[in-house]
Amino acid sequence: MFKGDISNELPKRILVTTDVFLNVELTVKKRFNLFPVPKIDRKLKRDILSRLYMVTINKGVTLEAVSFDMSEEKLTLLTDMLDNMGTNPFRYFTSYSSISQLVSELPYRPEVLGVVDAPKNLLRYGSWGLEFNRL
Repeated sequence: MFKGDISNELPKRILVTTDVFLNVELTVKKRFNLFPVPKIDRKLKRDILSRLYMVTINKGVTLEAVSFDMSEEKLTLLTDMLDNMGTNPFRYFTSYSSISQLVSELPYRPEVLGVVDAPKNLLRYGSWGLEFNRL
């Protein structure tokens, strides 16, 4: 609100990829000692989620979870799990097919301050690339 008027200003957002706060472990188990069955196990990094939660409180920005390898349904399940744990710093989530798709969309999203991703991918975002340690 500005001087009693309702503001249509978009809240500032920081996009955070799931690579930052998820560890993906691939294990292979044999079924009937013959057929290898791969199992993907995703483990949360609770310390990073806590730091992201504090960023939302201290800096007044909203966070959006972005994934390149998870579908919208899996992201919904992930955010529901984070809600049940009580440590969900994300208000929004989006699934993209590739980093290039996200990069091509960034110029049309004026509310995005930056993208937090693994250090190996930061140069792809240009000036939108943010390091996790500098939040």
